Amino acid sequence: MLLAFFTALLLFSGWKLTELLLSYKEGQDSYESLEQFVSFESPKAPEILGTTAAQDESTVFPEVDFDGLSQINPDIVGWLYIPGADISYPVVQAGDNDYYLDRMFDGTRNSAGSIFLDAYCASDFSDRHSIIYGHHMKDMSMFTRLMNYKSQAFYNDHPEALLMTPRCNYRIRFFSGYVSSTWTNAWELDFENNSFERWLKETMARSCFIPADSPSPEDSVITLSTCSYEFDTAKFVLHGYIAERIEKDIE
Repeated sequence: MLLAFFTALLLFSGWKLTELLLSYKEGQDSYESLEQFVSFESPKAPEILGTTAAQDESTVFPEVDFDGLSQINPDIVGWLYIPGADISYPVVQAGDNDYYLDRMFDGTRNSAGSIFLDAYCASDFSDRHSIIYGHHMKDMSMFTRLMNYKSQAFYNDHPEALLMTPRCNYRIRFFSGYVSSTWTNAWELDFENNSFERWLKETMARSCFIPADSPSPEDSVITLSTCSYEFDTAKFVLHGYIAERIEKDIE
């Protein structure tokens, strides 16, 4: 009986592992297929890392075919790219924050889910604080590599992200990254009086790295959020401010 039990347990474990690996493969293939909608023209990632204020005009944003992407999923609101960090994904937004937890960009159910904008944020990223969520996957996909921002050296080499939307391109400078409990105000969306300035100071005080520069109270912030595993409610949040906004010529 014991032999039969352990044999069944081994078979079940093998089946679950195979199911998990197939799920990972399905997710990777699905998102790799979307790369045809993004064009990276020179200069590429290495040339734009560590961009200074004097070099802002040299930032080259990837070209994104939002018309093509919207044919697959009209919920598309942007494309997030962190040069050199292996993070390049479409950003979607639903009517709630649950829908894309287990649905990929094409709507297929998968544990990878999607990178998605908080349902309570403006879809054009015009709010003072916008939050983008993504899973922490064991195959290193989605937002798993945000964990690297616990290192000062990694931040130094990857200080910014590029966010492309149908109407604007944004260059985001990271200024704070840390592990947080869900009970903190890291995800605050409602600010009154001088509370935003206080919030900025609090988030900067928590940072794992020392930023090259910091936002002003007049800046808008975009936060990337994913799970972390230091304790039950642990999340890793990476805050960045919009350092450059370029409107597109749309006919």
